[in-house]
Amino acid sequence: MKDIELKKFSPINPVLKKLIKYYWMIKSNKEVFIHGKLIPVNNIDLLINLSTSIQYTNRSIKESFENSHFNGIYNNYRHIEQTGVLDVVGISFFPTGFYPLIKVPLSEFANNTVLIDDIIHGFERKVERIAAIESGHQRISLIEDTLLDIIDFKLLPDRYYDSLINEFLLHGGSVNVADFCKAHTVNQRTLERFFNKYVGTTPKGFLKTTKFQKTMNRLIMGDFDSMTQVGYEYDYYDQTHFINSFKSFMGRTPVKQLKENDLIIDSLRKG
Repeated sequence: MKDIELKKFSPINPVLKKLIKYYWMIKSNKEVFIHGKLIPVNNIDLLINLSTSIQYTNRSIKESFENSHFNGIYNNYRHIEQTGVLDVVGISFFPTGFYPLIKVPLSEFANNTVLIDDIIHGFERKVERIAAIESGHQRISLIEDTLLDIIDFKLLPDRYYDSLINEFLLHGGSVNVADFCKAHTVNQRTLERFFNKYVGTTPKGFLKTTKFQKTMNRLIMGDFDSMTQVGYEYDYYDQTHFINSFKSFMGRTPVKQLKENDLIIDSLRKG
């Protein structure tokens, strides 16, 4: 990956800081070929693709996207490929940050990749000018101006639900949803409707994916003594539960994943 430049930028606007974790940019000065696995995550990234088409393969189904698009919440890995001179800008939203932009329940896009122009008509035209801008900070400034014109700030989740999401992220998977609702005096069905609208999955699915993400990051870092230790630390019932859960996301066991050592695109982008 030495011919590819990856940069990350923090949001500038104080309000957007509540919705967006960071921006990322991938560029190359010559033609390259990247391919790897895109692992399930608990938030959505909007990709502004200013280069060649990006191809996703999910269970032998192939789709190519040349323009700006986003991936809904997926429950299994996909392969991703891109060939050519790269120029891609990504907007990595917090789990509840994308809904105020598109104003459509995110559960409608689960396990799908969607052109943003199909949801926000004219978005591609609004951001096409960034292709001629070299400065990353100037690109971010233009993108933020565009987002501020589109986002419905009345749809931002209130502090109560923000705190609930933070609690979910903190515990990562060691909490029972029913017990959590009782402890926080929230109706479970109300919480489920909120998650389907703002996050794109159920509370249980969110917890499961969050736990998987933390487990995968731990394996990538290599900071562990044994698989049993990893499974125990992330509150899997036993080793079989850990292996089966991991395999449902990655299509292979944790041990085989480590042996294959293939490129995990999400760790490249978000590490």
